[in-house]
This record gives sequence, C-alpha cells and structure tokens, in this order.
Amino acid sequence: MNIDSLVRTAVERIKTNWGLPDKGFVAGGSIANLVWELVSGKKAIVNDVDVFIFDGIISEIDPNDKKSLFRYQEKESRFWEDYNGMRYSSINKDFYTIESSEHEGMFNRVKYKSNKNDTDLILRSFDINSTKVGYSIEEDKVYWTPEFEEFLKTGDLKVCNLMTPSHTAIRIVKKKKDLNCKLDKFELDLLRHALEFRFNDIIKSKFRDRYHSMFNENIDDLKDYFIIKRDHQAEEYVRVHFNEEVNLYYLSPIIENKEIDENINFVYGSEVFNDENIRKIYNSLEFLFYMRNIYSKDNLPELWSKLYFFFTDKSYIDCLPTTEDLDLISRLGKYAPNSIENLKGKKLSEQIELVKWILEKYEEDPIVAISILEKHKISQKELDEQDLFLLELSVRKQIVNDTRGKVNKVLGKTEIKEESPINNPDWWL
Repeated sequence: MNIDSLVRTAVERIKTNWGLPDKGFVAGGSIANLVWELVSGKKAIVNDVDVFIFDGIISEIDPNDKKSLFRYQEKESRFWEDYNGMRYSSINKDFYTIESSEHEGMFNRVKYKSNKNDTDLILRSFDINSTKVGYSIEEDKVYWTPEFEEFLKTGDLKVCNLMTPSHTAIRIVKKKKDLNCKLDKFELDLLRHALEFRFNDIIKSKFRDRYHSMFNENIDDLKDYFIIKRDHQAEEYVRVHFNEEVNLYYLSPIIENKEIDENINFVYGSEVFNDENIRKIYNSLEFLFYMRNIYSKDNLPELWSKLYFFFTDKSYIDCLPTTEDLDLISRLGKYAPNSIENLKGKKLSEQIELVKWILEKYEEDPIVAISILEKHKISQKELDEQDLFLLELSVRKQIVNDTRGKVNKVLGKTEIKEESPINNPDWWL
C-alpha cells in the first residue's frame, strides 16, 4: 500500500475542490477520510479542513494563560530515591498550545505554539488511529503514523490516547458511522475505565452543546457505557471568571451497571481494576500501553508487575528470564531506583547481563556495583579495567556505609515486607 501516493491524491482533491493555503500542515479527518475512501471505496465525508500553522517556539506552557484554546503535553514517568525510598514523578516533555482557530470557507486555520517545530507532535496528539495523517505544504511531504497504516489495513477504529476520554468516546462512535468501519467494544471499555480511574494527565473532560448533540445522535452506541450529565458548578465558574454563559456537560461511566459519580477519585469495582497491576499505573498513556500489550497476555502481566518501571516498550521482553534473574532486576529497580533511568533503553537480557557482570566485578564490595549502576549509564562492552577503577573512584566519595541495607535488599538476602505504592502517601509527590 503506497500511503504517500494515497495522501497526495487526497490533497489534490482538496486543492481541486476548495484550493489550498500557501503554508501549514493539513492534518486529521479531511485527508484521512479521503484516503479511507480511496482504500475502501466508501464515500468520504469532509466537513472542513484543518490546517495547523506553527506560530513560534515557547519554553513552557503558562498555567495562567486563559486565552489558549487547547493544550497538549506529553509526560514521562521518572523514578528516583530520597530518604523515604522510591519516589515517582511525571516529567514534562513535548507540548503545544493552540492559540487561535479561524474559520474561512472550508478551512480551519489553527495557529499553535510549541517547544519544537515538529509536525509529528501534532499527529501524536490525535486520539483516534484513523486521523493520524498529515501533509506539510511547505515541505511537500506526507506524514503518517503506524496506527494510521494499521487502520487502512484492517478498518478497525482504535483509541490512540486517552487524554480526552469524553470527547473521544463521542467522536469514535461518530467515526464508525461516518467511515462505515469497525469499532470493537474494547475501545469504549478503555475510555470508560479512563474516566473511572481519573488519570492525572486527562486534559479535557467537559464539553459544550455541540458534543451534547453528537452524544444524543449516537446514543445507541454509547448508552451502555456512559450517562451524560450537566455540570452546573462548572458553568457558574465560567460565568464568574470569564463572563460567559455556557452549557457544560460531562460523561459519567457506567461500570458493572453502577454509575460512577464524578466526585469519586478511585473505583476498583470493575473487572479490569481487579488486576492489581493497574494500581501501579500513573497516567493514561501507561494504562493504554498496558491494556494493549500486557493485559491478559500469557505471562506478561506477571513480568510487568515486577518490571513495570522498565516495561514501557513491547520489545523490552526479549527473553524468558529465570526466576532468580527476574527477581534480581526487580529488586534493583525497587531498592536502588536511581538505577532505573540508567538501565532504561536496554532489553531485559541486556540488563540481566550487565547487572550480573558488574556485581561479579565487585563481588567483595557490591555496594560499589550498585552505586555505579545508580550513578552512571554504562555498557560492559565499552569498559576496561581502568574505566572500572575510575567508576569506582567516582562513587567512593558518596559511600560511607550501606545504611539503607541496599546490598541485602538487592541481592535478596533480607526478607522484605512489600508495600503497595498506592498505600504509600509519599509515592505521588
């Protein structure tokens, strides 16, 4: 399948029918729907054409900026150690904010600012696989994601991020109707469970009359999963702070025939949340990864439960580790968490080989080996004896004694009473 050619044909149709701006990134439903028509033979619906126009670099998102129309920010989980033990935090990565959107004929000219001029960031922010394609006018270049390519092959609609679960739920059932394609109920399950868990990276949960109407138009597909409610408190906030009268709504998920009140932060009554691994998940991106790649798949949930701080890529597991090796890597992450970032990016087999190798090198003084793993990103293939000596010197100044008992904990010589992270009040700080 020549996706580049398909997209160029779609762009030419847009140009023939409505013209084309002289700059910008044409992306989303307009191109995607036309490409789907070319692939499937099913007539495309094109209501408008979104053109993203880069409007400058910004170093951070201003939390007090009330003028931006939309904000998208990617986060990354980081594990580290302080006097309380293992800690977790979310690190901000790439982001963009939509500054304005002007409608002119068939075109929506969307101006955005970002920390980088990268059109892939726009596509990554799209929530449904069928939309993740675009065309850069200035570069005359086509961009698409693996999720979009998979959609063209299968015709299956899938959720790609869960940051706007209410909007996505309504949009995806509308896509199913507009594109005349397939939608498995698993996708709506993902969305209602995202609302149930209330992940801290959900960026949009309220919507206005337009989405209220779309919900009612597609209620047969949504009624078993969500109840729509009016949010009078949010309306009053907007009226007081923005001097604007609006109707605001939200979706309340239905879990096992029980409606979840929006004031409840955590609910573990559903089948999915009987999986204890879910309680180690901190944001919607990790949840989506787990449900797509780990949940109910052979022995992967067990491996993930012990290695979740490393297990962020489905290619990470490249071997079947022995119980001893698995527990060693798991204990290293838990009790020497500063090693996590230094070991990330390596396959499981590479981690096992490296950790066992350096522990053997410092068999008489294993705290040195553990300290090196926590301070440096190393590879045994690149190190000679002189390098090892310098590495030892670099950590010797920090090591007075093993007051935390790390050696015994990492090597499994001490019986440890496990504590669930969710019960640790310091875990989320």
